[in-house]
Amino acid sequence: MAMKVAIIDDETTLRLTLEMFLEDEGYEVKTASTLEEGWTIIDQFHPHITLLDIRLPDGNGLDSLLDWKEQFPHMAVIMLTAYGDAKTAVRAMKEGAFDYLTKPFELEELKVTLEKWNKQHHLEKEVERYREEERRTHPVRMIGSSDPINELRAKISLIAESDNTTVLVRGETGTGKELVARSIHQQSSRHAGPFVAVNCASIPADLIEVELFGREKGNHAVQPEPKVGLMEWADGGTLFLDEVGDLSLDLQVKLLRFLEDKKIKRVGSVHDVEVDVRVIAATNRSLEEMIQDKEFRSDLYYRLNVVPIQLSPLRKRGKDIIRLTEHFLNEFCQQMSKEVPVLKEDAKKRLLNYSWPGNVRELKNSVERLAILHQKKELSAHHLDFLSSVDAPSEPSDYDEDIEFTEQFSLEDYLERIEKEYIEKAIQESKWNITQAGKRLGISRYALQRRIDKYDIK
Repeated sequence: MAMKVAIIDDETTLRLTLEMFLEDEGYEVKTASTLEEGWTIIDQFHPHITLLDIRLPDGNGLDSLLDWKEQFPHMAVIMLTAYGDAKTAVRAMKEGAFDYLTKPFELEELKVTLEKWNKQHHLEKEVERYREEERRTHPVRMIGSSDPINELRAKISLIAESDNTTVLVRGETGTGKELVARSIHQQSSRHAGPFVAVNCASIPADLIEVELFGREKGNHAVQPEPKVGLMEWADGGTLFLDEVGDLSLDLQVKLLRFLEDKKIKRVGSVHDVEVDVRVIAATNRSLEEMIQDKEFRSDLYYRLNVVPIQLSPLRKRGKDIIRLTEHFLNEFCQQMSKEVPVLKEDAKKRLLNYSWPGNVRELKNSVERLAILHQKKELSAHHLDFLSSVDAPSEPSDYDEDIEFTEQFSLEDYLERIEKEYIEKAIQESKWNITQAGKRLGISRYALQRRIDKYDIK
């Protein structure tokens, strides 16, 4: 698969010249002349690199830079600027741009800049692999002594004895599904092998197949060597597929085939590659409902759900909340060379009474905030006042209205009206970014697109 480049510039001649040059170099290219068109291209095309002009007919390219970097952190942005805007371009680099080119520039200059990004991109991926190796060897600790956590420890020990059984870990966001997968890996005989974690929701749909299965040698200078997929990287170890419900139906078929015969085909190849990998999948969604909606294959579900693990939310773990708070306080204060504050009883009560919708992840982030901001030797309930605003009761819904059950009333029509209004609101707030709107609604982009088509939303 060729590297993807988006060009957002209102100069027609320049756009065409760059497009022809980049396509000759082996890149896949899409172009736009306005910011509005640029948003659409980036959301649908998922480029690796975007060439972004600062001055566009409908706004300043810098105004979109921060939003794009936030929503697509792995996308590189190269600013295109007139001579007088050079200072602005330098400021843009401080805000996340990879580099800038001053118009008029030579095509060879662009080629050198793209090659520089390619080298940095591959280096960053190698660094991440080294970091993953360090994380893999670091022992997993499960803090707590509640019944749910003790039962989980016992179940992990039993599962670890079987090195090939597929496991499906389920639970709310932030409950520690990857921690459970790492613990199974470390206690199994595969512990000396790699642990490769993949968040299926964070990789664009058109790239994830190559990321998982790899790619054969390409025909262009941009990709002269084959790419080893994450499944091959995990050979001899464990592959953790987080948010497995976000895989497309086509990829679900390929994953099912791999689980059945332990062989993969790289993209562009006709040869099978045998891979010895244990798969642990995880999701916070209802796969059963997705099967009903034809968004998830039932045969893959049964193949993944050989050994299910259901994680308890933090609010059901009682005094583990206090133990985890003290553990994170110690950890962060040691990193900051600060004295560890003591939790007063009213603070403990506040922690126990809070519902923790974000679970352990939210607790850890909250404790880090406390460790940074507070210098006191004791932490009281008022230091946790910020939790109240997060856990405040939601405002009454617009649909708490009196419903009149007339002869013409249809529950199906009523629910569809509500669904359509929520979808329209999510799309508007996300500026037609289907991926982001889907996350707001708690459904996949594929499910959202089907509903958009169903309701003819434009």
